[in-house]
Amino acid sequence: MRIQLKRFVTILVLLLGIVNAAVGRQTGTTTDRHGQIQMVLSSPAFKDMEPLPLKYTQTGTRPSVTLPEGMIGAAVSPPLQWSNVPQGTNAFVLMLSDTSDTLMWAVVNIPGNIRSLPEAIPNGNKSEKLPAGAFQKSYRTNGWIGPGAAVTPEAAIRYYWRLYPLDKRLDVAVDATRDEILSAMEGHLTGNKAVMISPCCYGSK
Repeated sequence: MRIQLKRFVTILVLLLGIVNAAVGRQTGTTTDRHGQIQMVLSSPAFKDMEPLPLKYTQTGTRPSVTLPEGMIGAAVSPPLQWSNVPQGTNAFVLMLSDTSDTLMWAVVNIPGNIRSLPEAIPNGNKSEKLPAGAFQKSYRTNGWIGPGAAVTPEAAIRYYWRLYPLDKRLDVAVDATRDEILSAMEGHLTGNKAVMISPCCYGSK
């Protein structure tokens, strides 16, 4: 009897998964393994797990330096977009980190009605390309730096894009650390974060 019940439950779970997948295809949404809508982060310039194009890297341009407000470095930030946003989302935090959790870039307090970031956001927080009320930073400046990994196979590094949906804007300083930003997000996620991985710079073009 217990074996039959287990088989029934297994079949039911599989059927629910098929139904969820079918609904997702019809509505254009993506669900996780629990059937919940999964937010999706992507870029029109490259795909998940595809090497980051060299124009967005220090490797393909030149080493980044600290720039004045409004200036654009040799490496520019890529265009990004997202969908399947959880209900109740009023703000986003975008983070790009390497495998050692170095904060390569963060855009904090993106308004909840925004669904994309344009290419080549200038340094600082006054550009019209930066969503109103948001600020950007990296581990050493207030703008995009760009990965600087070598192009050899043994030096390749994976960079992790993470987009967090929040129920409110974060009350953090513009010079907040990665840990301070993550701590401020606790208890305010409206759903699962979206993740995208960009290897660099072996294979980048």
